[in-house]
Amino acid sequence: MLAEPSAPPPAPVAPVVDPTAEALPLLQARYVNFAELHYQVGEHLSDLAARSDGKISLLSPDPTVPTPILTAVLPDGVAYWRIASFTPKKDWPSLAADLEAMIDTQHIFGAVLDLRSNASQDYPGAAHVLSFFVPNDTSLLKNGPQIKSGEMPALDPAAQPHFTGPIIVLTNGQTAGAAEALAGCLKSDGGLVVGRATAGTGFEEDKLSDGETLRFAVALAPPSGGPLTRPVTPDISLNVDEHNERASLTLIRDDHVLDVIQESAERKRMSEAALVNGQDPEWDAYLAALERSPVLLSLPRIHDPVLVTALDSLRAIRSSASPAPALEQQAAVTNNAAAGVTSVQ
Repeated sequence: MLAEPSAPPPAPVAPVVDPTAEALPLLQARYVNFAELHYQVGEHLSDLAARSDGKISLLSPDPTVPTPILTAVLPDGVAYWRIASFTPKKDWPSLAADLEAMIDTQHIFGAVLDLRSNASQDYPGAAHVLSFFVPNDTSLLKNGPQIKSGEMPALDPAAQPHFTGPIIVLTNGQTAGAAEALAGCLKSDGGLVVGRATAGTGFEEDKLSDGETLRFAVALAPPSGGPLTRPVTPDISLNVDEHNERASLTLIRDDHVLDVIQESAERKRMSEAALVNGQDPEWDAYLAALERSPVLLSLPRIHDPVLVTALDSLRAIRSSASPAPALEQQAAVTNNAAAGVTSVQ
């Protein structure tokens, strides 16, 4: 009898490499404040990253395409720009044209520039955004890092801004680099900052032996003063759940910004007549909604309190000021409403 062929030996499985041993010396030597991580012997890199408020992360070896600037019109004439990176969908002139068309056709009153979790070092891109709103502010050109010839947009101090209404800037603890500098410039030019203080750090990236990149915060040189002083502290500071904010930003990235600013539908209350008849309108409405959307209803509604606060502040300005309020009027309105929203003029 012929012997049955033996099964081929299983392919060797590559061992899972824990990056902690390789990353720990880098963090101990150069992380912005290693003592605040309260490292205990035996902990993993994931434990440190979880306590770092976004200042430690591992980047996949696969190159990621930057998320382009998302633009949307929100209720009450608000132009919203989600600036996760300084990458226009097409080019900068097209983005400027889109802004002008939005203002002309949608009767835009205020603008929200969302810089949360943008840690880009793209200072030319940040300068492009600044030039749309405050073309005579050359702070990024004068005080920012050295930029190669031809990368910085031509800044014309005599140019007129594309938009002159009130501007609100959204930041969090992962707003760093060029985005942090842009937030500082806009705040010094009269914009309101809402959310949490910016990172106040730079970021270093080191490639590990497994192909991943360790990204972590490092201390910056002493601030040069002016609008580039870091961190940028918000005018309206909010305590935010990190998980909820990440979920909100993911929905916004996927063009669901309206979902994170919607108020819950009005509840159908129990009336005396319903009580006598043994009915429960609220429960009946819940069951009807469950039949229409059985999966989504089981998930909690994602709400973005930072963006909602920005929209509420713009509504306060609009309802309390004239159609073209002076800077002093705007400041007075916001001091009463929420700590000083002013307009970038």
